[in-house]
Amino acid sequence: MTVDSLRDVTRVMDKLTPSQAQTLDQWSEQLQTGVRTLVEQGGPAARRVKNWLNGVWLGHSLHPALTDMAIGSWWTGFLLDLVGARRAADASITVGVLAAVPTALSGAADWSDTEGEQRRTGLVHAVLNSAGLGCMVVSLFARRAEQRTIGFLLSALGLSLTTFSAWLGGELVFRQGTGVNRNAWAPSVDDFHAVIGAEALEPGKLVGAELEVDGQKVPLVLLKKGGSILALHATCSHWGGPLAEGKLVDDCVECPWHGSQFSMHDGAVVQGPATAPQPAFEARVRNGSIEVRRRAPV
Repeated sequence: MTVDSLRDVTRVMDKLTPSQAQTLDQWSEQLQTGVRTLVEQGGPAARRVKNWLNGVWLGHSLHPALTDMAIGSWWTGFLLDLVGARRAADASITVGVLAAVPTALSGAADWSDTEGEQRRTGLVHAVLNSAGLGCMVVSLFARRAEQRTIGFLLSALGLSLTTFSAWLGGELVFRQGTGVNRNAWAPSVDDFHAVIGAEALEPGKLVGAELEVDGQKVPLVLLKKGGSILALHATCSHWGGPLAEGKLVDDCVECPWHGSQFSMHDGAVVQGPATAPQPAFEARVRNGSIEVRRRAPV
């Protein structure tokens, strides 16, 4: 598949008719609802598993790292087939099939929190990967039955599908912004700026505020706790949800969109699907106003 043909496929997806887009939305919504229901019914244990699959422990999405293992193994198997290293090729394809399982699960965990164009593209991405994996599994059976030609052709087809799907995954991230830290380009706030009157804060209640740096607005969420004032950037790093409209859960602010939780003390991710921490701010009271500046990353 050439670069031009890849671009042609992208243009087709960009120009879906309203009815086609609606059909994809219906399918993706049904599947997404099923994934979310499984997590909800699984309780805290399922939530911890989803956090792990999202990559909260890693600090960024786990899915892209796992895709390299599966696709890399399948490419290795393809090249080994070409040089006649049959046993090594079969072993490499087997490793790829095994790696594809956690890869698919992590992708489903990330996809379950998408919407609109990203959700539609993600569904196509998943279908192509599933078809590619199916080809690889059948290829292994054909190889075990000593039908090497059929096994090779199936694995080559599976590799083509998953390679194109990987390219589509790049489209999801780099063109559609899926999984990108929404605060990556937040302006630096090196000096203290007044943002709100001190009387506006009530103990134990989240309050929204805003400051402007170099013409760019920086939303904040503030919390008065005892004698301290805690402040975070109020744009959720996951999908840009308004944290100031969220709720307080054990000194954490919970995003109203997808339920990510961040510690108000330092912005650390306590619960996914977010993987990037929130920028935290130092806060002080001067002349009856709350002043903040960006806290240096630890």
